[in-house]
Amino acid sequence: MALNVVDDRTRLALSNQLELLCFRVLPDGTQFAINVFKVREAVKFRTLTELPESNPCIIGLLTLRKEIIPVVDLRHWLYMGGLRPKGYEEGFDSVDINESQIIICEFNNATIGLWVYKADYILRRNWEHIHVPVSSEFGNKTNNYTKNDKGDIVYIVDVEAMLAELFPMIAQGKAREADGLDALDLRDELVLIAEDSRSALKALTQVLDRFHVRYHAFDNGRKLLDYIQAHGVGGVGLIITDLEMPETSGFTVIRELKAGGETARIPIVVNSSMTGKSNQEMAQQLNADGFIGKTNPREVAHYLQQFLGKSSA
Repeated sequence: MALNVVDDRTRLALSNQLELLCFRVLPDGTQFAINVFKVREAVKFRTLTELPESNPCIIGLLTLRKEIIPVVDLRHWLYMGGLRPKGYEEGFDSVDINESQIIICEFNNATIGLWVYKADYILRRNWEHIHVPVSSEFGNKTNNYTKNDKGDIVYIVDVEAMLAELFPMIAQGKAREADGLDALDLRDELVLIAEDSRSALKALTQVLDRFHVRYHAFDNGRKLLDYIQAHGVGGVGLIITDLEMPETSGFTVIRELKAGGETARIPIVVNSSMTGKSNQEMAQQLNADGFIGKTNPREVAHYLQQFLGKSSA
């Protein structure tokens, strides 16, 4: 990605905005999106290597510039077990499969291909215009939504949930890693968490529970800021925040809390699947105190020891 593009998106993130790559999985179907910070490129569909005995949503392996990338049939995963729209079965029959696309994504230190009908456009939005649905036909597979310029709903795919469901060996490996961590001697202080992905929050709180850490969790940054405004930071020893959240992003949370006053002293650690160097540098520029690739148990334990350990008091 060109440096000027990274800089532009960095400025967007720091002003509580984001860009979404919008796409369809059916020719006339629902609009979906993913944060462009997680997208490396989109390529035309090409022949895949079959992967025997894999999840039916994983349709094969793509070889791209000598890199082997698992490819997910996103249409299948999104509608699996749910109500399928009219024309679902015929959705790809009306188009040349070779004109469909694979979106190459990088997040959580993994590279995954998403097979879709077509990537359509880039949508720029303020996080205040990203909302949590009361209910969704896609369940926890889409965690937020917004509207495009025509007023159509655009669902944001929870790629962390997809990764946890389709590649359980990753989650299992993290669970084993968490179970094998050495005991920590920590101060009894409260941890505040801002995280909108239920699968990511579960992974994080499993580690905190392992060390008997008290915490309050909020599903967006604004709720965390409102809690601090109402209750102060007395007894709070650490804040862990995601970067991508509706209403108020993690970048805004860090900037507001580190601006001065009593909140500036509270350590803030980012827990994000956007593990690219530019995101880590942004968090550091805002005076974040650490960065975890969502959710690495050893890194979580490291920061718990660093900021809540009795020996660090």
